[in-house]
Amino acid sequence: MKSQGIDALILAPGTDLFYLTGFEHGHAMERLLALVLRSDGQAQWIVPAMNVPQVEKRAQPGEKIRGWNDTEWYLAPLKEALEGIKSVAFDEEARAGFLLDLMEVARPQRLLPSSAIMRPMRIRKDPEEITMLRHAARQVDDTIAEAVSFCAAGRTEAQVDDFLRAALLKKDPESAVAFTIIASGENSALPHHETAKRVLSRGDVVILDYGTRGSVPVGKELSHIYGYQSDITVTCCIGQPADPDVRKVYEIVYRAQQAAIGAVRPGARCEDIDAAARDVIESAGYGQNFMHRTGHGLGLSGHEPPYLRTGNKELLEEGMVFSIEPGVYLPGRFGVRLEIIATVTSSGVDLINRPSAPELLTS
Repeated sequence: MKSQGIDALILAPGTDLFYLTGFEHGHAMERLLALVLRSDGQAQWIVPAMNVPQVEKRAQPGEKIRGWNDTEWYLAPLKEALEGIKSVAFDEEARAGFLLDLMEVARPQRLLPSSAIMRPMRIRKDPEEITMLRHAARQVDDTIAEAVSFCAAGRTEAQVDDFLRAALLKKDPESAVAFTIIASGENSALPHHETAKRVLSRGDVVILDYGTRGSVPVGKELSHIYGYQSDITVTCCIGQPADPDVRKVYEIVYRAQQAAIGAVRPGARCEDIDAAARDVIESAGYGQNFMHRTGHGLGLSGHEPPYLRTGNKELLEEGMVFSIEPGVYLPGRFGVRLEIIATVTSSGVDLINRPSAPELLTS
């Protein structure tokens, strides 16, 4: 903060605050709950009175906890915490209304996003973080065979979703399901399809995209706070594909993924990894059908830096973790996406997940 001339860092409940403190809370809503860290070393929590006992469990010795009630509201405590502050890095995941209030009561001369401080800390994972990411990855890896078997003619996408969520929690009851996408038939051509009640049929392609949040160990106990995430995408088919191009497209996407994996090394640009996958798909004539980036970072957030996309010249560094997930989507027909998580090592790349299946899986 001092090196960037930032007087105060303000974090609301979210991944940045969790990263620093282990505190997570999803119900503050319109009530400001925030940690104000000053470059002089002072730290103060601004907390709705009803949440003070929860914050006390995570606050460090010497950190002031300023509780406020609904009659008082939080504007005065916020102004007090920022007395004499000229520059503020504000949590970019927080409500815009909080930022507008901050600008009104404190009138800082300079505003920056919290990522100015937090991004360099979080983008490179240490060995302990990698271990927790691997633990979460094993959970989704070990569920692949079951997930594929759930794809049966006559079931709806929603039913497959229910079975998959139950199977994930059975593997690790201490975890939470972060998300699931079940996209069948023509829906598989929609990269972010919302699972619906479409009935699966023989010959359908099915994209299974799912992830979990593993429990974070706190001291000697396993906390029920959820942390590092997993994310995987498997493409399968119910029996033999009804569309004659499915296996061909699958093979192209698999080759694109392998090319991207092979391009990962310290010092490579993010856009180089994207280009490696994109070149394979474009050479096969499907360039216009690959409409998203090749990958996104993964950690406490499901999507975080770095982003493997065209135009991103950021250099890869050891400890960075991200997805590699090229895809081809043919509107009204089907789509194929293959996703695994990889980490940059001192000499190249290591897979957090098991490798994607080289040939189309069938149920």
